[in-house]
Order: sequence, then structure tokens, then C-alpha cells
Amino acid sequence: MRKKTNPTASRLTKLGGPPAGSVAALAIGQAADGATVFAGTQVGLFRLEVGQEAGNHEWERLANAPLGILSLAVSPVFAQDQTVIAGATDGIFVSRDAGETWLAAEMPIAGSVVIALGCSPNYQADGILLAGTMEDGIIFSNNRGAKWQSNGFGLLDSAAYCLGFSPSFKDDATVFAGTDTTVYFSYNGALAWKQLDFPESAAPALSLALSPNFEQDQTLYVGTEQQGLYRSADRGRTWHKLDLPAECVNALAVSASQHTLLAACEAGIFASADQGQTWSRLLDLSNVISLASAGEITVAGVVDQGIRLVTHPAEWPPIPHLAARSVLGLALSPQFDQQPVAFMYGPQEGLWRTADGGHTWDSLSAELPSPDISSLVLASDFSTSQVAVAASLAGVLVSADAGSHWKLAVEEPASLVAFSPNGQVLAASFASGAIRETEDLGQTWRPVPGSWDAGGKVVALAVDASRHFYVAVLEGMGQTLSLWHGTPGDFEKVLSRSVSENPVVPLYVPPEPAADRTWYAACGNLVWKLSARKGRSPAQSMVFPAGSGESILSLTGVYDSTGQTLLTGTGPHVFKLSAHSKAWHSVHDFGSERAIALALSPAYLTDKTVYALLLGGSFGQAVIR
Repeated sequence: MRKKTNPTASRLTKLGGPPAGSVAALAIGQAADGATVFAGTQVGLFRLEVGQEAGNHEWERLANAPLGILSLAVSPVFAQDQTVIAGATDGIFVSRDAGETWLAAEMPIAGSVVIALGCSPNYQADGILLAGTMEDGIIFSNNRGAKWQSNGFGLLDSAAYCLGFSPSFKDDATVFAGTDTTVYFSYNGALAWKQLDFPESAAPALSLALSPNFEQDQTLYVGTEQQGLYRSADRGRTWHKLDLPAECVNALAVSASQHTLLAACEAGIFASADQGQTWSRLLDLSNVISLASAGEITVAGVVDQGIRLVTHPAEWPPIPHLAARSVLGLALSPQFDQQPVAFMYGPQEGLWRTADGGHTWDSLSAELPSPDISSLVLASDFSTSQVAVAASLAGVLVSADAGSHWKLAVEEPASLVAFSPNGQVLAASFASGAIRETEDLGQTWRPVPGSWDAGGKVVALAVDASRHFYVAVLEGMGQTLSLWHGTPGDFEKVLSRSVSENPVVPLYVPPEPAADRTWYAACGNLVWKLSARKGRSPAQSMVFPAGSGESILSLTGVYDSTGQTLLTGTGPHVFKLSAHSKAWHSVHDFGSERAIALALSPAYLTDKTVYALLLGGSFGQAVIR
């Protein structure tokens, strides 16, 4: 076991979260005392140690692993070399210590989307790996994944969805690949490819598996997107469609210990012990998208439902505590300590709501015109009005019943929404770059003219009770950040700075401004203190811990008799700047978790509680002293 503890992270209490989410890739590394299961998701990589004896299983999020994982492979000698390879939306990453640390591989084309990985059965000696990409064909490595080169001679397709090595690759150098239009083979170790006579109408080929006795029986299987499963018993020269009761075969695996072929489909998991002649359903769940089998262990990834583990053919229990949802935002009821309602949301994740302080969550997506929610705000009188407003690809959405039902206030793609602290003004930014305001929940709108109308992307937006706006804009090609404040038709630029691509720019405008009307903005590892009084001194940088090497994801604060206290979240940590202090201090460590959004308890001044949305969708709380 590699389980690590962090004494400061123990202050975090996980309260709950939505169902697990989807797992795109699975791999199993075997060892003498059990196995290690790896689960690749859009929000990173998770690891599970499975011993020989049954017991409680708990996923560990690997904090240093890449995001956007679409494919996984482990070394055939994982017990010795601890090698894991991850294919992601932006390349290939390699770990030599079971996922603790990672290096980006040297790629022939930067940014390749890697959707399939294969490892030579003779990997310990030859170091050969193959990868299938979405647009760049098949790439090859013979140095254990550190450096890759294009190996597409003879390949006519740009997308390669699946790969399969002959178990006797050391002797026959045979490998197969499934693509958009057919199945290819190579008899020279993937140096060149030839097209097989696979039924054209059956393509694309999504999954591929070879018989463990391929050298003798010459059998391989190919799963397709709409035409079910095909088998060849002569190394791919001729094909026969099998009578599998499913059309889309997302993944295939061969359980050598049980001599069983497993097919993960839109209708569950099916097993055959006679090379696909007859089938039995092992798992009756829709949309199984990933599969891995090694020794006595088989794991399956189910859309929206995490992972199922089987150690016996008749049992497929879920493995709890895996949080793999792409939620990005959190909104708490302004009276959360008395009315424990909160929401989390994200692109393609729709909206989730809790009414019991975060322990259980319900999906509200059925009533949404779009599952892409980029921003959500609650009215200051939410406890009585139940008003919530969301920005989505469909437009600005308004709910008067705490998210149960929605109506379109503006039918135009929106990116941000913001309420004034008194709830009288609602502001919204749109994909076109425009900003508008309303005082009647979207029945009528007024433009908020500014430099953004001439082009640029609004990345942060706030409005105060006096109808004063605060705006962060990416200008030009998105490499310059400008900060503005003012009233409609009378805005002042207070900062302009070069930034990296797609920066996160949180704003904090105190609900009850000080005499100098101070407000705050953050980007990267800087926090700026600004004044909303026109013509005041330029932005003042408040030095953030330079040695942390972390970027700020969230910024909030609280005001009391001693002055303004600020808190920033960087993912791994929470930093605090007290009114009587001149330096930021780390006040919480999330350990292997990453907090992507923070919200203060309405009673923070007395209970010191901060609520966190963790990467993957878990909701937790921590006491910040």
C-alpha cells in the first residue's frame, strides 16, 4: 500500500457529492500481493490498491497526474518497474513510480489527442509502446514512452481507436489497429501497416482483443460502433459477425484466468466462454465504456456511475468514493448555515443541488435547456425568493423555485452572471462580448457599454449595490488582461497586464465597501488591491507567496472590526491575509485533493468554516483558523 497521510489535510471533512461520473480509461498493474487499479478521467487519475483478501476499497486521487485522460496502459512487469502511461487530450505522460510523479513525453506533433495505448508483451526487453490518436494516426516509442515518433506508413486513416499486440509479439512482431474505416495489421513491429479486408459497413472499429492463444488459434475480435462484434480465426483475413446482443462495443478484454471474452457495450457487459458463440450478461447497466482485466480482477467503467469491480463472475459491486465529474463552480445559499442549500455546476455536467448541507445531491439537468452551465448566482433573499440565475450556452436562465424549473431570460449564449449584494441589479456577459444589466430579472435589459463591445472576452464580472461595475477582459489575442471599473458609459481602466493563455481571474468586491471603495482581483500568483474611486492611485500588488508556485483559482474575504481579511484558494492550499498582517499564510492543505472553488460560511466570523468544491465533484468543509 502507498497510502499517504497529511496531518494538515485531515481537517477537511468530505460531506458528499453527486454520483461518481464517467471513467474513460482503466488499467490494472499486477503484483504478488494483489493488484493496482488505475482509473483515468477528465479530472485526472485515481489509484486503488486491491489485496488478495476482500475488504473496503478506497480510491486515491493522484495529485500530480495529468487531466483529460482518455487512455491508459501499464507495464507488463508493473510489479518491478511501476510504469504507467497515460494518453490525454494534450499528449502522453509517463510515470515510473505508480502514478506519484509524471513526465510529459516528447511527441512528434504537439497537442495530439491520444485515445488508445498499447504495450508490447515483451516490453521489459524491447520498450515498445504504441498510441492511437484522434487526428495524427499511430505513433510509436521504443524507449519506454519517453520519446515518440510517427509510424503511419501504409495507414490511410488519421484516427486510430484501438490497438492490440500479439501475445507472441517477440517472435511474430504482429500488431493490429482499428480505425475509422477498417482494421490494419503490421507484421514488422508497427513499422508499416496494411489494410485488412474488414467489412467496410461495420467500421469504425472501436475495440480490439486477441486470443491469449493467438499463435495457435489465430483469433482476434473487433468491436464496432453500430454493427456489434466481429471475429476472425485466420489473423484477420476473413471475418464473421458474432451473435452478441448489442450494437456498440466500447471495449473488449480477455480474462485469461477464467478463459472468458468480455464485451463492454451500450447494454452492459457480456461474457463468452466459447469464442463468442454464446453469451451471458454479467452486468445489466447502460453504457459501459471502459474495461480492464488481469488475473482474478476485472473492472468496468460505466457512464455517470463510476466503476464496478468483479472478483467473481456473479458479483459486480460498485467501488464507492470515486469523484470524477467535470464540475467547476459552487454557489451556496446566502443563509447556508440556516438553509443548507447549495449548487454545483459545470460544462456538460448541468446542475446539482443539495438541500441537506452537501450530504446528498440531486441532478437538476432534466429541466435545463442546456447542460453547459458556466456561471450561477443566487439572489440575496434566496431563502424566501428562491431565485437563481445561470449563464449557459442556451442563454441566461432564471429560476424562481431553487433550480427545479427554469425559463430563458435571454436566448443568446451567456458566459457570466452577477447579482449586486442587495439583489436589485443582475448583470450578464455574453459570448458576443457584450455586457447587459436588468433590474427586473431579465424582463428588460440595458446595455453596459465599454471596451469589450469592440472585441475581447469578459472573464470576470461583478456589480455593487450602487450599480458600479467591475470587469476583467482579455484583449487582443487573449494575451492581455485589463481590469475596469465604473458605471455604464463611464468606465476607467485600472490595470493592463500580459497573461498566459486562458487565465483564471477571480474578483472580490466587498459587499459593504470601505471608505476608499477597495476591491480586489487576482491572476496567476498576484493579488491586486484597487480603488473604485475614479482617478485614484493605480493597482497595488499584494505580494503572494512566491515560493508556492501555485496559481490562484478563487478569491474571497470577510470584513470585521479589525479590517479586511482575504482568502485565496490555489487548489492544493488556502492562503489567508489578515487585516493586521502584511504577509499571506497557508492555512489549509488539501493533501492529494484539489479545491477548485471556495465559499465562506455565512457565519465565518464565528465558525471559521470554509466550504470547498473539490476537483471531481466532492463537497467538503474545513475550519480555517
